[in-house]
Amino acid sequence: MTIYNAVVRSGTITMYDYGNIYDNKKHYGQLTPPVYDMGSIPKDFPMYLSYGGLDELSDVQDVKTLLESVKDHDPSKLVVQYKEGYAHADFVFGVNAREVVYDPMIEFFKNY
Repeated sequence: MTIYNAVVRSGTITMYDYGNIYDNKKHYGQLTPPVYDMGSIPKDFPMYLSYGGLDELSDVQDVKTLLESVKDHDPSKLVVQYKEGYAHADFVFGVNAREVVYDPMIEFFKNY
């Protein structure tokens, strides 16, 4: 799972960290990446979050941090799909990704 090009570190959800203060300053006007304001997402905005237990780019703890930040979201507009055996690339290249991930996601968005 990519969290809107975010990086989750130290319990915060931030924009991409360029790895040094110079590039961060160039891109963001500050030394560190800005924190996303997850509270600004409308509570009734349909969201479908899918993640895998083997994802090393966005691990389970990262997703828990994200879910904590949207805990007040309308539960009828939020679907969280966890695939224990899925790694990051499986969401794109998995032989069963269509049936396991994309078909349910498309059905969710058809409702909105």
